[in-house]
Amino acid sequence: MSSPDPQTHHPIEAELRPPERLEETLARVERLYRDVVVPREQALSHRLSNERAFLDDAGKLHPEIIEARREIMRAAGEQGIYSLHLPERLGGGGLDREDMIYVEEKVYGYGVKLNPAMLSWSEGATPRLLYCHDHQQEQFVAPLVRGEKTSLHGVTEDGAGSNLFDMKTRATRRGKDWVLSGAKAYITNAFDADIAQVLAITDPGQGRRSFTYFMFDTREYLNKGYRIGRVFQTMFGDGYTGEIFFDDMVLPESAVIGEPGQGFDIAVMSFNYTRMRRAGMCSGWSRYLIERALDRVKHRQVGNRPLGANQGIQWMIADMYVDWLQARSLSLEVARSIDTPGPWYRLPRPKDEVRRICALKVSNDESFYRVADRALQVFGGAGVMRDTDINKLFQIARNLRIPGGTDEVQRTTIAETLGLRFDPSKSAPADDRLKGS
Repeated sequence: MSSPDPQTHHPIEAELRPPERLEETLARVERLYRDVVVPREQALSHRLSNERAFLDDAGKLHPEIIEARREIMRAAGEQGIYSLHLPERLGGGGLDREDMIYVEEKVYGYGVKLNPAMLSWSEGATPRLLYCHDHQQEQFVAPLVRGEKTSLHGVTEDGAGSNLFDMKTRATRRGKDWVLSGAKAYITNAFDADIAQVLAITDPGQGRRSFTYFMFDTREYLNKGYRIGRVFQTMFGDGYTGEIFFDDMVLPESAVIGEPGQGFDIAVMSFNYTRMRRAGMCSGWSRYLIERALDRVKHRQVGNRPLGANQGIQWMIADMYVDWLQARSLSLEVARSIDTPGPWYRLPRPKDEVRRICALKVSNDESFYRVADRALQVFGGAGVMRDTDINKLFQIARNLRIPGGTDEVQRTTIAETLGLRFDPSKSAPADDRLKGS
């Protein structure tokens, strides 16, 4: 299935209404897609539309696709698009969350082939760079912001997911150095990352102050205490997820991001960013699916009339639109409320903002999943074929309800910040715990 023609206008496109201040930025995004992304998608169509050719013999993302993604990242960096979300002092574009929603939904609205590489995501210039020191700028920060290098985020472990306090990876001091020991699982970009950003426990039993982030060059430390393990094949077969190990790996003090004991707060800020990023991502992909579904039901003939003439199909399309509109409207409102005091990356965040960010993630994750489910239903047999964008987006939609904190964790946080946080030994809400968390 081909990516949508950027010149094709669908009914809901008129509802996007990005502000005039973004006109030039969005025009640059469109040129980048047309001039850089589309030619590479066309050249690699035999791999992008065939999941067997999408991976190499070891089940990892094929090197040709990796290189195409890197070319797009570098081009996006050169054109000032890749890191629009970061402040200008780091070389970013300085856009706030509301403006980034408009940019993200345009990028993701092109589909699910190579276009996501136009914007930094978990393997690129993440907000953790805000806490890097001056000596880390040239080697790590600048290349990530420019899209010249990629990174991995080592937090999740086989026995530690949403609850960071279950983490087993430790870093202990040895003179002026740190010795890192443990393993991380389900890590995106595990095999190709140039840079690793890893969270470890450095001072057990100290609550939020127990954690520290470390950053290092993966090529420099490969087989010198740092090992890459097996492929973890996800439900959509990305060949991009794996495990990494730290075998008494010795790191200098200069590898610390921020300060020792600051890791928990940096992680929370990172997770908040991941959740806020759902807004433009899910809006763009939902719109893509609605547009594909509209094209399908207008042109697919069943019993000598368009499939879309059936009321049951019309209702499914209408429900897809309602889900998209509700989630997008909530996202823009939450973004504006966060941008008003600004900036979106400040810490600590008021509990009412945390609650709204959690609501944004739940709303987008579940609305996008319903849109993808109905799109697949509309496409029928063609929708369940594994090598189609419809099928892949359905699988991605299901996956998104887990990373960044499961939707159930988001609901728990929402309830707790509304006063429903209980001490197990009591029957009343633990107000003191709520205030101090």
